[in-house]
Amino acid sequence: MLRLKSINAYYDQAHVLKNVSLHVSPKEIVALLGANGAGKSTLLNLVSGLVKKMDGEVLFEKEKIARLGPHKIVRRGISQVPEGRQIFNPLTVLDNLKLGSYHRFSRGEKKTIARDLDNIFSLFPILHERRHMPAGNLSGGEAQMLSIGRALMSSPKLLLMDEPSMGLAPKIVNEIMKVINKLRDWGATILLVEQNAAKALKIADRAYVMETGKVVLQEDASTLLGNPEIVRAYLGKSKKEIWE
Repeated sequence: MLRLKSINAYYDQAHVLKNVSLHVSPKEIVALLGANGAGKSTLLNLVSGLVKKMDGEVLFEKEKIARLGPHKIVRRGISQVPEGRQIFNPLTVLDNLKLGSYHRFSRGEKKTIARDLDNIFSLFPILHERRHMPAGNLSGGEAQMLSIGRALMSSPKLLLMDEPSMGLAPKIVNEIMKVINKLRDWGATILLVEQNAAKALKIADRAYVMETGKVVLQEDASTLLGNPEIVRAYLGKSKKEIWE
């Protein structure tokens, strides 16, 4: 579904991604792991059309999308749950969700938009309770649920998730991971950037590990999680630490 070939990306003169290649197949959850500054978020932003200084190929369903604007990439079926939520605080929860489906109104998809909104409220009942509340009044966990729901309202074929557990209490992290697993059951395809490697590897099919802008390892998630030497070498933690 998604294939990156020999990607190099730059911020001004900084060479951030270095000859990166990876792929995500339909209905897979693929984890993208690595320390802060490894280039993970840059990679997601590049797929979303937010990084323009780059070379290499980004193929989505065999179509080249590297030079498309972000709005055109969303229309083709890629949506991102950004790091830090980035919800619209003054707007209500319901209006934030509706914004996620803005491009679908012009296609006459009002019935399917209403159906998808019901699905979001089924997935996150608390958002239904809070639907008329300003989004800025939500807790951190609720705001993350809203960010995921807003991305899902675009009816994506591929969902990019950037640090969905960041800053959340352990109980809420577990709830978010259960939601991601449920999205897999719904047939979603997900590229997941996550600092909590253990949580990510438990739900992923495959994983890539990045280090200083390069992909240094790719493995089945179960293989990576079960090898303490790999965990220690590339993620800087003992197996005990990564499981906690």
